[in-house]
Amino acid sequence: MIVAIFKALAMVISLGSGTSGGLLAPMFMSSAALGGAFAMVMNLIFPSLHLSPGAYALVAMAAVFGSASRATFAFIVFAFEITRDYNAILPLMLACVIADMIALRYLPNSIMTEKLARRGLRVPDQFEVSAMKIARVGEVMRTDVQPIPETMTVGQLAEKMGRGEPGYNLTQGLPIASADGKLVGIVTQGDLLCALEQDAKGSSSVLDAGSHNLIVAYPDELVHDAMLSMVRHNIGRLPVVSREDPQQLLGYFNRASLLAAWSRQAQEDTVRESGWLHLWRRPRKT
Repeated sequence: MIVAIFKALAMVISLGSGTSGGLLAPMFMSSAALGGAFAMVMNLIFPSLHLSPGAYALVAMAAVFGSASRATFAFIVFAFEITRDYNAILPLMLACVIADMIALRYLPNSIMTEKLARRGLRVPDQFEVSAMKIARVGEVMRTDVQPIPETMTVGQLAEKMGRGEPGYNLTQGLPIASADGKLVGIVTQGDLLCALEQDAKGSSSVLDAGSHNLIVAYPDELVHDAMLSMVRHNIGRLPVVSREDPQQLLGYFNRASLLAAWSRQAQEDTVRESGWLHLWRRPRKT
């Protein structure tokens, strides 16, 4: 017990001073001493128990450090490799799993990453697959954005937007199509403002006011790649076209599409599938 108290105190003082000291040996000694002391105290109170201080020290050592370092399974194997005692497997696993559950509930970060978390650096404690690297552009692209004709003037488009007509205020930018339906450009609200500053009547065409050198996305492209393309070119939208015909407009990809990818993953993570037990459950009669 004295070793556990003073070793834990020395570790707290060392870490509290700001130094990056070791944690493995101090936690091993403190937890093992605590477990052994518990067994000896219980033997004094209840002599008929005949508890083994060595076994309790081993279990406490694995449970404390395994839960604190988020490596429960590794320390179960580690403790078994030390003793090769098959009788210790079940109590070892039980204690380690219970300690891990308590640590997950009350310790947001592992003891290895606690210092980094206090400095503002978040270290993920589990493998997380980004939704951007799973979903395809064709799965989250918008299909409700219709192109506007290239013959439309800036004044006509501004008037339609001002009246709030459906299809003209869905996004910050609208694709421009030729008479045969081919994608020829894109015009944004910023382009309209610039064109109206130069010509208040808005007599110029939307094709002249918009952009012709388009950055596009493809339906089979990953959302992550499309997002990088938007960031790299400092734009907020990408027309989605066919690889066989780059002028064939298939959809529209913008920031709302990115949120759609995230929301779809969040929804899938919260879906609870019914297991095999539902086959034996009979529906209640009302």
